[in-house]
Amino acid sequence: MPGRAMDVTGRRVTRKFAAFAKEQDPTRVLEALDAVAAAQRDLPDADVAARQRAVSQWLLFFTALDRHIDPQWDQTKVPVKGTAPPPTHGVVFPSGEVDPATIPDPVARAEYERALNISKDYRAWYGVQFQLRRIEENATRLVKLLLAERYTNSEEDTREFERLLAESTVNEQRRERLRALMAK
Repeated sequence: MPGRAMDVTGRRVTRKFAAFAKEQDPTRVLEALDAVAAAQRDLPDADVAARQRAVSQWLLFFTALDRHIDPQWDQTKVPVKGTAPPPTHGVVFPSGEVDPATIPDPVARAEYERALNISKDYRAWYGVQFQLRRIEENATRLVKLLLAERYTNSEEDTREFERLLAESTVNEQRRERLRALMAK
């Protein structure tokens, strides 16, 4: 049965990330995180195969997560609420979101509608990226705990961990971050 747990968890993680890709709802990523964490709740202390399966599940999770984290995201570029409408025929509208229908000039109205859509899309993207990073922090904390509890700084444990990393599809940057979590 040990292999079956990985299959079930792996499929669940894959389904949750596929749903996230369609919906852009970070709740799906949280559900994937919960699936991996739940699969490891009662991990037997001396079960090396269970330990390896747990690390493999985390590697699968991080591989999927890293596909959705945008490296261009900048936490300091917080989206603004509202977009200033363009002045039209000497009329200056108040700052903030104004009903586009109140702008009589069709060119200015179309320009304003595009600006509103861009602003809305940016706010949504920023929020998703922000949440993905909070999920990443939580997942990293859980992996660090797993590695501290289940691995030593022995050569055998280090080789096993490196083999799992090599067999995974996590990117090199993630590999380095995970290596830094291992016991020294």
